[in-house]
Amino acid sequence: MDILKHPNRVLPLDGGINFRDLGGYRNRHGKTVKWKKLFRSGHLSNLSDQDIDQLEQLSLTRIHDFRRADEQQRAPSKPVRAEITNDYEMFVGSMSKFWEFLDNGGLNAESAHELVRGSYRDCIDDVAPAYRRLFLSLLDNADNASLFHCAAGKDRTGIAAALILSALEVDRDTIVQDYLLTLEHYDSERLLGVVEEHLRNANVSHWERSWLMPYVSVHQDNIEFFFDATEKQYGSVEDYLSDALDLDQWQLQDLQAAYLE
Repeated sequence: MDILKHPNRVLPLDGGINFRDLGGYRNRHGKTVKWKKLFRSGHLSNLSDQDIDQLEQLSLTRIHDFRRADEQQRAPSKPVRAEITNDYEMFVGSMSKFWEFLDNGGLNAESAHELVRGSYRDCIDDVAPAYRRLFLSLLDNADNASLFHCAAGKDRTGIAAALILSALEVDRDTIVQDYLLTLEHYDSERLLGVVEEHLRNANVSHWERSWLMPYVSVHQDNIEFFFDATEKQYGSVEDYLSDALDLDQWQLQDLQAAYLE
């Protein structure tokens, strides 16, 4: 498929991980998010040379890597020909509670799910500075395409996509459905194996896979807990964008003008 001529939600890359285009969604005013301008994905360590060429042809000029330094060392990005910002050092929640629950016998499928969705609820202020940087770069790079990614392209990336689509006034149901597309386009089994390897290395003797699934997949509760937290603390997602991310109405209007048609 010629990805330059035929927009597609999922980019057909040899080594793309959950690599998706945010284009094509209609907002509440009948405008459409432009194709081939805003991309989201997991890590870039598996890209082929052909993938790198295709991304260059898409005028992808800026990449935002939300991963921490240790994650980047474990899976270094391939040398995509673009300006890369990789000092975000982002977290969504802390793994300390996971280990605490595991050590004291309190971890199960239900408690793990609660821990993950709680991390979405509790992170809203911690992640705001990073997402402000992302939005300012999107404004500055409006003539070209941008990619933002984390390790799996589901949590840090999923929240970023949800905020961008919110700023573009896409309806909430559509935003949630975009978040849930990770269920179709990400191989959680591979990440599950990585997590289990960490447990073995830590000399953990017993766990059940159901306890780990909330950490390697996505659930509608997660993104809804994030939105609920922003609305309870700030009044609305729009107020969160203006107050927590410090984006004024002119910047949001410029974003809409640049990324909607």
